[in-house]
Amino acid sequence: MYRPTGPANLPHDVWTLIAGRTAAQSVRDLYSLRMSCTAARNARDEDFVYRCANIPIWDQRWWSVSPMHQSGRNFLARCKQSGHLEVLFRSAVSDLFLGGCHFAGTETMHVVAAQGHSAAQYTVAMMLMLRDDAESKNKGLQTFRGLEAAGALTNCKLVFRGVVQGTWRHLRRMPRLNAENQVCSSHACPSRGNMGSIYRHQCYRKGWDVNDGDGGAAHIPCVHCKADYELILFIHLFD
Repeated sequence: MYRPTGPANLPHDVWTLIAGRTAAQSVRDLYSLRMSCTAARNARDEDFVYRCANIPIWDQRWWSVSPMHQSGRNFLARCKQSGHLEVLFRSAVSDLFLGGCHFAGTETMHVVAAQGHSAAQYTVAMMLMLRDDAESKNKGLQTFRGLEAAGALTNCKLVFRGVVQGTWRHLRRMPRLNAENQVCSSHACPSRGNMGSIYRHQCYRKGWDVNDGDGGAAHIPCVHCKADYELILFIHLFD
């Protein structure tokens, strides 16, 4: 008995993988694929495909604010619904630091961090260490040290800054760093309270770039002071 063997007759799982690969290359190509046949259109509606979508940061910004891009906003909403971590992370950063809903941003950031998104974990760590209570600071410090041990800090900063940079400066809600409320609470620590001076010295001596990793903090022996130094670097990601 003859059975059709054309592309349209491939199994649904195969079409889903094809659509996912296409989405990872280009959202526009995904739309073109969707128009090719019913099988491709059905596969495109799977959560897996939306989680694979490669959406440049500028496209996400434009789709989010332009009244001409309702289809883009619908696509972003579907990506969030599917659990697209990068889209959710960018949305959380916008809510937290660029004029959105702070509560929603905090909740989303914690959800994304729990899914293993390193930049979200970094952001949560910084937010926790900026709090007043010791318990939150210790939780943030543990996350920070884990990212540091994994060598993930530089990439986390690049990803975070990539979301913040390119936005209007007057929209940025820069976190406040209280010099009296430090992660290092030991009065016996010789470096405590000197992180601001060390940062200014590093900037004067050679300048600091996010690609420098520790930003000149490698020589600081106290892990708590390193965290205080990292908070200064975090604040300057908004510059």
